[in-house]
Amino acid sequence: MVSSVSRADLPHIQQLVGELRLPASAVLPLYELARHAPSEPVRLPDDAELDRELDRLGLSAADRTDLLAARPDPQRTPGLWWLLERCVTVLRARQGTIAPLSPWPDLPDELGPVGRYLYVWVLIAALPAARAHHRARGIPEQSSREVLAVLADQLRNRRALHGSGGLHTQNWLTHHYRGAVYVLGRLHVERTMITFDPGPGPDAPPIGAPALALHIPEGRLTPESCDDSLTRAAAFFGRHFPEEPYRYAVCGSWVLDPQLKEYLDPESNIIKFQERFTLAPDTGPDLNETVVEFIFKRPFADLDVLPRDTSLQRGIVDHVKAGRTWRFRTGWFRLSAAARQGAE
Repeated sequence: MVSSVSRADLPHIQQLVGELRLPASAVLPLYELARHAPSEPVRLPDDAELDRELDRLGLSAADRTDLLAARPDPQRTPGLWWLLERCVTVLRARQGTIAPLSPWPDLPDELGPVGRYLYVWVLIAALPAARAHHRARGIPEQSSREVLAVLADQLRNRRALHGSGGLHTQNWLTHHYRGAVYVLGRLHVERTMITFDPGPGPDAPPIGAPALALHIPEGRLTPESCDDSLTRAAAFFGRHFPEEPYRYAVCGSWVLDPQLKEYLDPESNIIKFQERFTLAPDTGPDLNETVVEFIFKRPFADLDVLPRDTSLQRGIVDHVKAGRTWRFRTGWFRLSAAARQGAE
């Protein structure tokens, strides 16, 4: 349910900022969430239901144990429960949409396990809505299970990076839990639009055109696996989203930074992936910390003791130590005729 926020709500939002120990940047996201009061109480699964859900999601034993000990409660943790109810309500209402949600605020570690796992409980409570959307689109059960299980991967990444359980990529996972992203072989593929300046050229996509965004989870990025994902994507979106004519693929990633050519073999998988794309003019933001943490699953502060076993590892570290910057570059390419036919 979407409602307006009155002046009477403002003191409550101010109170929440203090109670949840949030920075000033969280005020406007909370203000937006305040518009989504639930029309009926949000219910969390009981222990038996939760056990079945966690089996399907593939959570590790450590995360299962920690999650069960971090169940939010409207009486014990009223501020966190307020946040949970509204995040669940937003996810239910925005099934099938592709525009970004107003960001869900990062919660400080001082809130303990309930804070670190709060957004996991949000996603679990939204599972019925996400699965209903998948069924309405005719998406197979296996495909539904695969994309929802990305939650388990993100929890493992958090534990490897920070040494404790919880979820720190809640805003990214809202894409998976409302029907925007699907796991199609090696790549995760997202329904989106051209929202950047692609640069000049007769073949450049028009701004606003439908596009498939390619996301790269950890692992080898062979040309064959990418080709397979693109073939799967053409068939998948052509079958389940026939009204959306996808003629372009896009990617925004450090993997597209042309500086990698200074460190990697021209025949390497990453360079071959880069060659598919035309880069947009914008050189993107500084992403040194993000790149280091993604590749090494270690904090940026550990830079001096990171492994140097591969040319990629050596290149990433040497580049940063030289005072240089890794960039998040965006690129595009036109899907093949076969892919376009499958997606139309």
